[in-house]
Amino acid sequence: MVESGQPSLEFVCPRCGVSITETIEEVPSYDVLADRESGAQGYAEQSVTCPGCDQKFAVDITNTGACLLADLRNENIHVSVIDDPINAPEDSWEVEAYQRENLPTDPAKIFKFATYDIGHIAAEMEGRGLIDALNRMLLVQYFSAIEAYLSDRLIRLVLDDPRAMSALVKGNKEWVADKIGVVELASNPNAFRDWVHTRLRELMYHNFAKIDHYYRSTLGSTIFPDEATKKTLMEFVPVRHDCVHRYGRDHNGRERSMSKPDLDRLGEALERMVAHIEAAFARRVEAG
Repeated sequence: MVESGQPSLEFVCPRCGVSITETIEEVPSYDVLADRESGAQGYAEQSVTCPGCDQKFAVDITNTGACLLADLRNENIHVSVIDDPINAPEDSWEVEAYQRENLPTDPAKIFKFATYDIGHIAAEMEGRGLIDALNRMLLVQYFSAIEAYLSDRLIRLVLDDPRAMSALVKGNKEWVADKIGVVELASNPNAFRDWVHTRLRELMYHNFAKIDHYYRSTLGSTIFPDEATKKTLMEFVPVRHDCVHRYGRDHNGRERSMSKPDLDRLGEALERMVAHIEAAFARRVEAG
């Protein structure tokens, strides 16, 4: 017996036609700090027995970060997730709707405000103890700001411009096999738009090489103003990983040194990236 409100699996037995409902024993976790989407998603396997014919089925459960997905292994049978805890509202807010309605209209300004004090803090603390630790924290703040900018600018562009959305979906090989259920399409006129928004929110925006492909499809421009800037930014990506995942130490356990000139170089490269994207965005708006 499945308790009301408990996350559960529901499908029709392909052998005897009995409707099966089973409580999910383990909700797989989602690693928000992972560097790749494939590494962030959580997976679990559950065995389910049909009460009508005693046939056993293996169900694979995936936590995408936005919802739980379930598949019946080796069977072309739809499995529904009931009372999905991942896709549930928090504190009466429908999270995804709130994010859609509150996308910033000027992501570049938000980036500027978010990074304004970094240089001042680094300059004030230069020469004092624990400066490397502080600079590593400031580096992470730089990456948080640019990830928010790249996300907000891309999502705003795609949601506001049907041409950009169409170009993105048609050119995205990762989404080729994805489907939206007919029931969802019938009940939600914005189902396709919401699905694209959800997929864009799942991206790791510090993966500059991957995000560049998304911008090329939608904006018609690379995110890199030149090769020198690209080289600088790609150089700091593994440093960011070590600061977030290894408390500033590389895979050999050596502490990453981060000076104020290093921070300045990163900040200037990020500012060039934002200015370049904003210019490309302005040209697109002017061209209509």
